[in-house]
Amino acid sequence: MDIDLARTMIRTAFESGRTLQAILPALEQGLPPETYRACAHELASAIDQTNTALITRALAAHPALQAEVDTAIKAQGRY
Repeated sequence: MDIDLARTMIRTAFESGRTLQAILPALEQGLPPETYRACAHELASAIDQTNTALITRALAAHPALQAEVDTAIKAQGRY
């Protein structure tokens, strides 16, 4: 894969994670506690699987991107 595809993969994983995390407060308000906990756990698992599928693979192909990601997060709070 080329480096631009790797960057797109990483950004997509972060965007997906942010989107999934953003729904958590609404779920907490709208679901019974046990249902919310189960749903939150499943969402965390989905985020982890997305990160593994996209970020881990992208960084394995282009390890130097780790520094780019870290610098962007430190400077802007996101990649």
